[in-house]
Amino acid sequence: MSSEITSKFESKSNATGNRLERFVEHALIDKGYTEFWNHKATAFESRAAIGGKQYLRQLPVGTTIYNTPRKADFFIINAERFPNNLIIECKWQQVGGSVDEKYPFLLFNIIKTGIPTVVLLDGSGYKPAAMAWLKEQVNENGALIGVLTMAEFHTKINNRFLG
Repeated sequence: MSSEITSKFESKSNATGNRLERFVEHALIDKGYTEFWNHKATAFESRAAIGGKQYLRQLPVGTTIYNTPRKADFFIINAERFPNNLIIECKWQQVGGSVDEKYPFLLFNIIKTGIPTVVLLDGSGYKPAAMAWLKEQVNENGALIGVLTMAEFHTKINNRFLG
């Protein structure tokens, strides 16, 4: 693939993935959350002291299983609804590719971090069997508490998932 074609593909892929993130951000704002800006570099370590209904985007949340930095797409603070906080990871796959092969890496990183996490998968490019496998890993009392499509997440929001 030429670099021009690759750049166009990546730009379209990023733009589409960003739509999923914008969907989550709008849902959070609609439910009364505000974006946390102060001392973002130390927010993860001092999360217990942060009150209210807030969210942070692309927050460093420790390291991956390879000991490289890990960032969460959304880190949710709402002690009343999520006493152990909540991470939302957005994974959009519009066309077939290797994203499915990254699900075990994602799962092990979620387990390592240990914070309740919901993974949003959408687009038509992931293999249904891969999504089914990831859904089988859900443990509502563990780290991975949900694997949802955009529509499923919207239904959960309507049912007061975010408070």
